[in-house]
Amino acid sequence: MRKLPPVLLAATLVVGSAAAAPTSSPNAPAFAASGLRLSEVLAWNTRIANGATFPDIIELHNAGAAAIDLAGKSLTDDPLLPRKFVFPAGTTIAAGGHLVIYADLDTKAPGLHTGFALDSEGDLVRLLDSPANGGAVIDFVEFGFQVPDHSISRTGANGETWALTSPTFGAANGPALALAAPDAVRLNEWAGKITFRLDHDMIELFNSAAQPVAIAGVRLTDDLTRPTRFVFPKLSFIGAAGFLPLYGADFVFGLDGDQETVTLAGENNERIDQIVITQQEADKSGGRNPDGTGPFAVYDPPTPGMPNGTPLPAAYRRLLDKLRITEVMYQPAGSNSDHEFIELHNTGGQPLDLSGVRFTNGLEYTFPAGTMLAPGAYIVVADKRTPFLARYPAAAATLAPGEFNGALDNSGETLALTLPAPWDVHILRFRYEATWYPSASGAGRSIVIGSVEGTSSKDWATRTSWRASNAIGGSPGAPDPAAPMTGTASRLSNLSVRTSLDGGQTLIVGVVVSGGWRNVLVRAAGPALATFGLGNTMADPRLELYQGSARVLENDDWPASLAATGQSVGAFPFAPGSRDAGFVQGIEGARSIQARGTGPGTVLVEAYDTGTGNTPRFVNLSARNRVGTGDDILIAGFNLTGAGMKQLVIRAVGPKLAAFGVAGALSDPKLEIYSASGAKVAENDNWTPTLTGAFTMVGAFPLDAGSRDAALIATLGPGSYTAQVRGADGGTGEALIEIYELP
Repeated sequence: MRKLPPVLLAATLVVGSAAAAPTSSPNAPAFAASGLRLSEVLAWNTRIANGATFPDIIELHNAGAAAIDLAGKSLTDDPLLPRKFVFPAGTTIAAGGHLVIYADLDTKAPGLHTGFALDSEGDLVRLLDSPANGGAVIDFVEFGFQVPDHSISRTGANGETWALTSPTFGAANGPALALAAPDAVRLNEWAGKITFRLDHDMIELFNSAAQPVAIAGVRLTDDLTRPTRFVFPKLSFIGAAGFLPLYGADFVFGLDGDQETVTLAGENNERIDQIVITQQEADKSGGRNPDGTGPFAVYDPPTPGMPNGTPLPAAYRRLLDKLRITEVMYQPAGSNSDHEFIELHNTGGQPLDLSGVRFTNGLEYTFPAGTMLAPGAYIVVADKRTPFLARYPAAAATLAPGEFNGALDNSGETLALTLPAPWDVHILRFRYEATWYPSASGAGRSIVIGSVEGTSSKDWATRTSWRASNAIGGSPGAPDPAAPMTGTASRLSNLSVRTSLDGGQTLIVGVVVSGGWRNVLVRAAGPALATFGLGNTMADPRLELYQGSARVLENDDWPASLAATGQSVGAFPFAPGSRDAGFVQGIEGARSIQARGTGPGTVLVEAYDTGTGNTPRFVNLSARNRVGTGDDILIAGFNLTGAGMKQLVIRAVGPKLAAFGVAGALSDPKLEIYSASGAKVAENDNWTPTLTGAFTMVGAFPLDAGSRDAALIATLGPGSYTAQVRGADGGTGEALIEIYELP
């Protein structure tokens, strides 16, 4: 047997018996006519402008002899949401009149706007009465694939039939258009081995006639024993000399690029066309050239919706070969989508014209005309420009105009970067997963492509092609550093906790020093607080330092020798001879500090890093005490010293404390972070599982799934901050504040 070449092979036109011809349904009966009715619908508009856009259009008609008040009546494209658009008070249609409604969101343009658009590949429109009148359906129409700039209208003497027409909005509907027979349609292009160039396998139909063709009821199948695998819905059409690309999600069944037979038949099952596909190459299509009649050819890339053999512009070939997505920040620290971004890179030696390049999956963005990307340069598309620039001022020169619409999915997202229209061909299409790198799922990292050189475009979809960024917060507009950054440009330099204790309470403060021994100044201020106008201060606080369960140091009344140390770290002075407490101790690893008094009162406990430089340094500070009501909350102040941003994991633990034997734990803590100016910079009530990876990174004990403990990741610059914990429901109990440096 002769071996077939590695392309699609023979497509033959097989006609049924001479007495039979393929049929379709050119129109559809209208819903029972009433005085008020849907009259005309345009779901694919490129010519009728309203303001600066070309919206979908819906027309109502009052066929009665009296004006109709529409107030409270509604339009929808979703039976489950019957009141998506409600006519405002004062909306009427005169007897015999027409009312045009724009199916779009452009409320600045004149007229009524539904707030929803119509799908030109199939949708429905329902007109419903007001709830006061029972909310019944007054009229409806369902339709399939539409023709650009052609409407469907009620036709016939009494408007009893929906048919394809020329638009006549605001006036009487025109007659149904003359249609060609369905045997004018051909299977024109197909792709059965798609990895990323298209969204799915593809079959394109071509109408070889000079008139539109109705294809309602026409069948498409890859199995002749199941001829109705896909049936075009009613009121479906292909325009004159038009193309209709169908994708796997449209025609239901997938194509086998190695061996497949596809048949197109009329609603009477008479065959229109048939092709045999064999040994297709990945991300290439096969088709007829010229369209509908010619011999078969291979297209790289495919040409859905365009004439086969349309040459790909050289500038677009460079986009396919050299434009790459190199970084994705899909879940910034703290789950703040305002800081999401996507970075693109020109990997070639020539400038790239990005005019019209689009994101068509995951988010919506089109590069404006004139957007150029120099060889080797980066460009960044951000979710929100102002927050992005506040966090990444160095990236300003690489920021693309405008913002993208939508938000990147924290659980994983399919992204598609697509050539300018009409080329519906992807430069890249891939899906990232939140499970790839936990440090990029809310813990402050982005994902970056490991190596552009040597990585095939199809491999953008594989985990091993990516890694978590070495830079905290990513590196938009610049290469990611070659080695992990320690994140120590700024460091935690002190913690202070102020609270009121009764005679039996103990305030517990924890510190962890990493990288060696560091002298730490610890103070408990009671009498000294009176100089700030505070009343009911603790008369005689006492400090104890523990390593594990062993007490290693204690102090009742501070020594005067600590005055200079306090001054060196910026601590307010203690009065000579006061009963405030304090000591300096070299610490490596974890220690706990306990503060109590011989009587009740307000006390402030402080721990200062007395050294300079980032090694050794504090990597964890914590405080535990009882949270009351009103102003009786747990407040921990902390400082960041140095330069640059710092990422911190901050937690307010309540319910989890019960597992450690702590009685009376706060059942639902709420955590708030404030800057020195009093501005709230972050807050959380109930933590999310996306932070689990960050907990592991910093060595924090796990929180129970679904618990009401609070936690967040904050990216902060040098300065003073306070973390406040209160009962979200007004409750009281023991709570723990923890502040971890995120490496």
